Amino acid sequence: MGYLSLYRKWRPQNFNDIVGQKNVVQTLKNAIELDRIAHAYLFCGPRGTGKTSTAKILAKALNCVDGPTILPCGDCEVCQKIQSNNSVDVIEIDAASNRGIDEIRELREKVKFFPTEGNYKVYIIDEAHMLTKEAFNALLKTLEEPPEHVIFILATTEPHALLPTILSRCQRFDFSRLSVNNIVSRLRFICKQEEVKISDEAAMAIGRSAEGGMRDAISILDQVISYSGNQINIDDVTTVLGLVDEKVLLEMVEVIVNKESDKGLKLIKDVINQGKDIQQFVNSLINHFRNLLINKECRETEGLLDLPNEQIDRIKSQSVQLTTAELLRLINLLIDLESDLKKSNQPRILLEMGVLKLTKLKIDSSKAGIIDRLNKVEEMVQTKGIKSKQKVKKKMNEVDKVKEKPVKEKIKEKSKEEVVNQQNKTIDSSSKSNLSFSDLKKKWPDILEYIRKKEPMTHAVLREGELIAIDNNKIILEFSKSKSFHKDSVDRKKEAINNVIQKVLGIKMKVKTIFSGNNIYSKSDNKIDNGSSENSNYANDEPINQDEIQSKQQVKQNDQSLEIKSADLENEEKEDFEVKEEPLVKEVLEVFDGEVLKVKQD
Repeated sequence: MGYLSLYRKWRPQNFNDIVGQKNVVQTLKNAIELDRIAHAYLFCGPRGTGKTSTAKILAKALNCVDGPTILPCGDCEVCQKIQSNNSVDVIEIDAASNRGIDEIRELREKVKFFPTEGNYKVYIIDEAHMLTKEAFNALLKTLEEPPEHVIFILATTEPHALLPTILSRCQRFDFSRLSVNNIVSRLRFICKQEEVKISDEAAMAIGRSAEGGMRDAISILDQVISYSGNQINIDDVTTVLGLVDEKVLLEMVEVIVNKESDKGLKLIKDVINQGKDIQQFVNSLINHFRNLLINKECRETEGLLDLPNEQIDRIKSQSVQLTTAELLRLINLLIDLESDLKKSNQPRILLEMGVLKLTKLKIDSSKAGIIDRLNKVEEMVQTKGIKSKQKVKKKMNEVDKVKEKPVKEKIKEKSKEEVVNQQNKTIDSSSKSNLSFSDLKKKWPDILEYIRKKEPMTHAVLREGELIAIDNNKIILEFSKSKSFHKDSVDRKKEAINNVIQKVLGIKMKVKTIFSGNNIYSKSDNKIDNGSSENSNYANDEPINQDEIQSKQQVKQNDQSLEIKSADLENEEKEDFEVKEEPLVKEVLEVFDGEVLKVKQD
């Protein structure tokens, strides 16, 4: 006989050989011992998890000369024939190639015949989801009420593709993916029997690459043995599978932490020159950062990190260099990069751009990043505490001295300074504009025409207002109370109107709208009407010192509001003082050696 592949040679021969499917094995054993054999079973789960092997073991257990038994001998003629696929009573059908209604009709004719060698006629339909709808319908009646000597076992990776009427007629068993530890344990057993030495790192790497499938793992082992002989190490597995060396992943993390983009690009060049797949490199990098995150966030990593102890130690030492928020951002960026690579015709350039992004990572300004940093500050405050009580007492004495100062006088002085500054600004700004009211009236039609060309709707509402005065670089427009809609429309368009005025007049002026009857402004062609004789000659366009009048009026208005401002400032000063005296605020200021610059009220 020629060479037999390892996965066929070491296929499970009894229930005890099945790895990682304890619930399935226990249920089938109990059914045999209690003589509760169902007429139809559905084995579903990922590839390489033991569905077909379990079906054949069940067939042997039912047809063994010592059976039904949970431990078929494996030596009798019936067991030998089932094991070599030569039994006439155990029929294995590949539904992918025998999926039509004709094959099912033929099956229906054959189920009538009794078994010739064993106790049961067992039909194993592999990849059952590949059967056509017509074939399933033809099988329904037979599957529901088969002869007593017939058992159907359907195996599939896609149970959702089966008809509900089929599912309801079968006992369903779900096969789960095998853990890396289960796969590694079986690989070591096979290597021992084959007299092959394998390192822990190599076995773990094969187990992870198998993605939960025992058949895949044994096939990889067979391939690596063909490459390296009877001594297998991690380098052999990395070479055969095209995996990225762990050293490269560790080095890439150092590059990102130290923001060394030039080294990162050189590292990518080396990876590509070694013939590594770019997609697999990014995937390996994602898994590596995931391992760093798991190690950082979980106290117990058993079952979460399928790695040898030496590699876990290296993960631990590296995970302290990055925060949780940084790891999450890096993983998200790499996942986006992995998705983009699938659609790109320039994977190398895309990878290089991705690495540059990773090395140029800035402070996270997202809500999650801000909250994370605030939590750190709060933790520092709680753990670090106040360095010295004497410093606090000293600062408290300084605060007491400040409290003794006449706050009201300080506020009044501050307010007067602000008012004088405002007056100076007003005089400066008004002196820049020597535009008289009559000049404005002459230019007003030009302004309206300009607006009409740009915004006809704005022009329509603006012309309903009456130009009545200039007040401190403000153009006063009066609307009758029946024109409230037009006034509101002008208010909404003030910014656009002001821009047009500046373009036409060459100076910056603002539009102000009022209702008719306002006692501050008169309807005559003047500047401001406050009831004084100073303004009686405005309509005659006589040469009056407008700057002086405006300044006096501004001073008068500011004097009236001085007391209100002083009171407000006094209240603000008191509130600021109270906030600074809060224990938590004082503690934070002490820890970080800072000062309060401004207090905002929510």
